[in-house]
Amino acid sequence: MSKGKSNAYFNGVPDSIKKEIICISWMVEGSLPFRYLGVLIKTTRLSAQDCKPIIDKVVDRIRVLGARKLSYAGRLVLVKAVLKTLHTYWASMFILPTRACRPRDEGGLGLKNELQWIKAAVGKLVWWIATKSDHLWVRWINHIYIKDKAWQTYTPPQNTSWYWRRVCRIRDLFIEAYQQNQWMTQQGKEYTIEKGYDFNRDKSPKVNWYNMVWNKWNIPKHSFISWVYHHRNMNTMEKLYRLEISEVDTCCLCKNSIETIDHLFFQCQYSQKVVNCVGNRIGISLPHHDLLTRRTRSHGSKIEKGIIDATINACIYHLWRHRNQSRIDLTLIHPKKVAHQLLEELQKRVAAMVTTSIREKDRKFVQHFMEI
Repeated sequence: MSKGKSNAYFNGVPDSIKKEIICISWMVEGSLPFRYLGVLIKTTRLSAQDCKPIIDKVVDRIRVLGARKLSYAGRLVLVKAVLKTLHTYWASMFILPTRACRPRDEGGLGLKNELQWIKAAVGKLVWWIATKSDHLWVRWINHIYIKDKAWQTYTPPQNTSWYWRRVCRIRDLFIEAYQQNQWMTQQGKEYTIEKGYDFNRDKSPKVNWYNMVWNKWNIPKHSFISWVYHHRNMNTMEKLYRLEISEVDTCCLCKNSIETIDHLFFQCQYSQKVVNCVGNRIGISLPHHDLLTRRTRSHGSKIEKGIIDATINACIYHLWRHRNQSRIDLTLIHPKKVAHQLLEELQKRVAAMVTTSIREKDRKFVQHFMEI
């Protein structure tokens, strides 16, 4: 222990004993609040100002990584891979503000529901108490609060700290799992935050387009726009007109009909020409009326299905991209040129993803795709 970096903190200790401890340890008496490993230690509830360091760290990471130049898909990766670790570190100690998301196979973006994640993080403390884990904090809790009472039925007094009462309320969320011994260490099922989160969160029905949108052959930005499309949440001209944002509701590509999602991707003559050009070049008839029919009717290998799905997602992305470009600069690229750009982008993705250990049939399909 470094005496120069250590302080002694007291609460409810007589001055005589306090002076004796300081004399023996040669430490300086500290005062609350203070920071330990970047975490604020205080006896009262955290305020918005107390949470500012975690906000500053998130902002610093975003600025360093140049997130302003990232696409929506790139920002999603940034949040999941980098920023979430900061949130997990703090959530295991404090109860923080929240936002909600769902897993990818349930129609979400794969981000965590922060409210449930915070509860699962605090649930680890509950698990330590339930298993009488060898931690100083657990021993202190048992000596001061629980004593000889059963943890499952323990009720905290009203004069205890707000944080301890919150821990007890979170215990009640996981009481069923503890009673069923789902996470008992002797059965090899020790509690983890991930398991606690999955146990406590609200489940949603599985979506049938999950594998199509999120397969590994897709370019991430294509997957994101396809995800928005499947949720039917695109700002088409019909929607903008209905919200009184635009004065017109005609299609930006064909200029003939009202621009709805169904029209833009299935009925628009320009869109049909682009899809037909792509289908003719790869030798596959792509559907116009339902993009999912290609998925349900294909009988090829996993690699073939993945590349075809990536092609469909690329069609959705490029049609939406050129629709936006047409709305801004009032110009329209020839459908064959759009198809060429689309396939050229996909070929680079396939070249980066393909490995040498693939079957001969798949190798021929990939070779044909790269030569079109």
